[in-house]
Amino acid sequence: MNPNALASTITDESVANALEAGRQRLAREFTATAVRYDQQRDVVEIELTQGFGLRVPRTTIAELAGLPVGAVAALGVSPAGTGIDLDDHGVHISVHGLVLSLLSLSTMAAGLGQRGGAQSTPAKRESARRNGRLGGRPKTPSQAA
Repeated sequence: MNPNALASTITDESVANALEAGRQRLAREFTATAVRYDQQRDVVEIELTQGFGLRVPRTTIAELAGLPVGAVAALGVSPAGTGIDLDDHGVHISVHGLVLSLLSLSTMAAGLGQRGGAQSTPAKRESARRNGRLGGRPKTPSQAA
């Protein structure tokens, strides 16, 4: 390919549009300022640019679970903060993807708890019948007025 042909398709406007798209992406995605491995607790601590941090058990991060503990100490953050890198082992983890996967796990756990609470047992059925005979669930003060 002729290098001049490529240069003629890149305009100042296309460069400005690409830079703006990158800024918008960074503004809406989770990015990290620091990462460190706490060997005593076997957790990876991630400090996010959004003003909070995470402490994640190493074994819950698939890319790190099978690595020797000593190797994980060399974790680093990519220059843009979008990735957690362990170059010696070819490990590159998306910060945004990791955070979303952790949020998904907690959402799943909450959903499982709701399903468990919805299970009906003979004791729950009997309790509901007794409460119904007494007039049902007591009214909250805002409903009583």
